Amino acid sequence: MSSLTHLSIVLPVLNERDNLAELIPELCSALSPVLKAVEIIVVDDSSTDGTDLLLADFASRDSRIRYVSRKGQPASLPDSLADGVRAASFDHVAWMDADGSMPPASLVDLVEAYRSSTDIDPIVVGSRFIAGGGFKGVETVGETSVLQVIRNLRNSNDSLSAVLLSRVLNRYLWLLLGRCCRDLASGFIVASKDSVIKIGLRGSYGDYCVRFTYIAHRRGNRIVEVPYVCQVRRHGYSKTGTTLWGLIKRGAPYVILPLSVRRVHRK
Repeated sequence: MSSLTHLSIVLPVLNERDNLAELIPELCSALSPVLKAVEIIVVDDSSTDGTDLLLADFASRDSRIRYVSRKGQPASLPDSLADGVRAASFDHVAWMDADGSMPPASLVDLVEAYRSSTDIDPIVVGSRFIAGGGFKGVETVGETSVLQVIRNLRNSNDSLSAVLLSRVLNRYLWLLLGRCCRDLASGFIVASKDSVIKIGLRGSYGDYCVRFTYIAHRRGNRIVEVPYVCQVRRHGYSKTGTTLWGLIKRGAPYVILPLSVRRVHRK
C-alpha cells in the first residue's frame, strides 16, 4: 500500500484560459479532502489568451497554484510535462489535459488506485478502453447509443474523426506492444516523481505517452488502468487536428511507433 498523501498535478497548456478558470477550482475541491497537500503546476507553452494573467490572479490568492512559463522555447508537450515534473515539490505527480475532458473526480479514483496497489512504483493510467471507461461523446457507459455519441460530438468542439482515430490507434498499439495497456495514449497518469524522471518523457505530441507507458512496463513498473469517461472539450478547440488531412498527418507516425519504441528500449 502506498503512502501517497502529497501530490503535484501538472497541467500542460496552450491557450486554455477559459478551461483553467473552471478546472483549477474543481481540482482543489476534489483533491483537498483526500490528500494532505496538493499543488497545481500550470506549464504554459507560450499562450496568447491571457493564461499568465489568470494564473497570476489564482497564485495571489492560493499558494498551491504555480505557474511555469516556457515562453521563448520550442512548443513541446513532453518537454512541458518534463518541466512540470522537475518543478514538482512532492514525491508523487499526476498529469492530465486542461480542457475539461478528464474529470477531477476521476483523478481521485487514480489516486485511490495508486494507494491501494501492493506493487512497488505502479504507474496508474486513466483508461477509456477498459470496462467502465468511455470515450468522448459517451454519457452513460453501456447506455449511450452510437447515434447519440455522434450527435454529442457534432454539438461539441471535438472531432468525431479524431475520436474514431484514437480508438483505432490505441487498439493497434495495444496489439503490437505486448498488450501492456489498453489506453497507451491516455495522457492521464499518476506515478512517483522518481519513476517518471527515470523513465523519461520523450517524443512528440501524443506519442510520448505510448513511449512512457511501454518503457515503464518493460522496466517492471506495473501498469494499473482505472476506467474513466472522457468528456467533450469545454472551451476552445483540440490541438490534435480538426481536418481529415491534419488527423492523418497526426496519426501516421503511430504506424511505425511500435518499432521505434522497442528499438529505443533495447538500447
